[in-house]
Amino acid sequence: MSDRSTIEPVVTADAERLTEIAFAAKAYWKYPAAWLERWRPQLTIGDSDIEKDTVAKLVVGVEIAGFYLLREDAGKLWLEHLWVDPRFIGRGLGRKLFEHAMAAASERTFAAIQIESDPNAEGFYAAMGAKRVGETRSQIDGTTRVLPLMEFKLKGRK
Repeated sequence: MSDRSTIEPVVTADAERLTEIAFAAKAYWKYPAAWLERWRPQLTIGDSDIEKDTVAKLVVGVEIAGFYLLREDAGKLWLEHLWVDPRFIGRGLGRKLFEHAMAAASERTFAAIQIESDPNAEGFYAAMGAKRVGETRSQIDGTTRVLPLMEFKLKGRK
């Protein structure tokens, strides 16, 4: 069952709330606090992100419950962020955000969207139709992290 919700453009005044959602959603997966702190730069949404990238928020009632950010980098379009506040997980809102992001992406000239997924989100992106095309590895506190690289082909594009 989906909540009554809307997807709206983001304004710079939303940056703090978007950052809160990104941290809460990442923490949902029980990562150590030290890791979350190390990821602070990547999870922080700043005014410049909102001004230069494609960012939209999902609003339930009067509350921002999620958002996505599309970023062009090195000639590719990336789904850099897609987060739902953990209090709203399981209501179909992630799917709604993803579908909106892909519709926004299809207005551009890219054939596919790139996603460097959190391992815990790979199943979600696969269910949305993204395919694993590789992986990146990194070390954090002696632990090897494997991040799936996924791609979502836009309909009607080659």
